[in-house]
Amino acid sequence: MSFEFDRDFDIELSDFRMKERGVSYRYWIYEYGGSVCSCQLVDGVVYFGSADHHIYAVDAKTGKEIWRFRTGDLALNPSPEVHGNRVYVVSYDSYLYALDKKTGKEVWRFKSGDKCWASAVYDDGIVYFGSKDTFIYAVDSETGEEIWRFKTGDFAMSTPTPHKDMLIFGSYDGFLYAVDKKTGKEIWRFKTAGNIFCHKPLPIVDNIIYFGSFDRNFYAVDVKTGKETWRFETGQGVNSTAWIEGNRVYFGSQDHTFYCLDRITGKEVWRFRVGDRIGTSPVMYKGRVYFGSKDNNFYCVDSKTGKSIWKFETGSDVWGPVRTAEGRVYFGSNDCHVYCLDTETGKKIWAFETSSRTISNYTIYEEVAAEVTVKEEEYEETPEEKYEFSLAETEIESEYSVKSEYAMKSEYKQEGEYK
Repeated sequence: MSFEFDRDFDIELSDFRMKERGVSYRYWIYEYGGSVCSCQLVDGVVYFGSADHHIYAVDAKTGKEIWRFRTGDLALNPSPEVHGNRVYVVSYDSYLYALDKKTGKEVWRFKSGDKCWASAVYDDGIVYFGSKDTFIYAVDSETGEEIWRFKTGDFAMSTPTPHKDMLIFGSYDGFLYAVDKKTGKEIWRFKTAGNIFCHKPLPIVDNIIYFGSFDRNFYAVDVKTGKETWRFETGQGVNSTAWIEGNRVYFGSQDHTFYCLDRITGKEVWRFRVGDRIGTSPVMYKGRVYFGSKDNNFYCVDSKTGKSIWKFETGSDVWGPVRTAEGRVYFGSNDCHVYCLDTETGKKIWAFETSSRTISNYTIYEEVAAEVTVKEEEYEETPEEKYEFSLAETEIESEYSVKSEYAMKSEYKQEGEYK
């Protein structure tokens, strides 16, 4: 471990006081297997990718396979984007693919400079997506030709959000960017203290965009100016794309808690505690909120009270976005299945198994932000002078411990739902 300071003096490591501020940067690298994170539901078909390198199309009523397409690497994170007769999806192999919606045959492919694991989006003849190579790309949806690219300061692994004449997206450099969606020219940027990642486009209501960061905060930012409206602090990073219904915002956090906030003020309405991290993007259907967790469970919670209605246990983590239609809820699990459940009862209707029954192992890379001060009594150092450092790229196995005790800024208490 090394430290860099603006001036020279001799000190010992034992002379430092360190206050950890928590993880501000995290990403996952999966290995081959049959695991599934994300899925998409369009016109009675469930589309999803897997760590077995395939993109699948499955009948939403029966769970029967319609087609599959093999990419060059893992494709479990992104939700396929479906528009017209095309399916657009990215893969760890660095390619954006355009597939025929009915047959799954490749139409074209576009190569970026590194792995891709956030979803691509279609808007007005252009497909937008990000890459680990730090760029956000705009590609012609018919030809696969590049229109423009925009360089961020780190991995561009957040699903882009088209909004009017803008494209808004986050980066692992901590910024939320707004650019002109036709030219790629920057309009504004908003700085957070952690990386920004999301599986789905971010919600925008009344010109306010809502998103989380690994700096532990959930933000409301004006899309016209890029100025903050409010923020809410959780106990760990937030990469769950929120669901907004009326004046309520619903999202999960890595602190093992699912939150409901007032959309206008950012004040907490209720919270629901689960057994592990939450990274899924929830959905509301007929007054109920549905989401999954790393504790292997899929939850159904009353949207008004935050009370549990039912839960369904899978064989591994549940990370990706949730889809609903016609009294059914669809989601993927690391246990190599996509599930279809009854929204009322939580009973399984069908489960589709991918080509591999091997659950994908993954490595987590983390950066820990901390604040360091030097003992005032021994050195000519004022209390206000602080030094920043980070511990980068710490490899952690897929089962790792989580410090669940933290200071939560909230005025709300709900008996029996959490400790």
